[in-house]
Amino acid sequence: MTLPKPLKNALIVALTYVCVVLIMRYRRDGMDWGPALLIGLLVTPLALLLSAGRDRLMAKATSAGRRARARRRGEAAE
Repeated sequence: MTLPKPLKNALIVALTYVCVVLIMRYRRDGMDWGPALLIGLLVTPLALLLSAGRDRLMAKATSAGRRARARRRGEAAE
């Protein structure tokens, strides 16, 4: 199932924020809610940037594979 890009981005942002905050809050040392929430705010844009970079890289790889297959078919016909 594929999701529309805005919905996918919103889910990534929300889930990343919640996961980071909960991990920081409930790890062994524990952290107060304030710093955990601030660290979540810093980490969330980074995760979105990495996700966008992965999508771009995968799109480039897909198009490169199509071009390579087309080139092989063209060379095989000659």
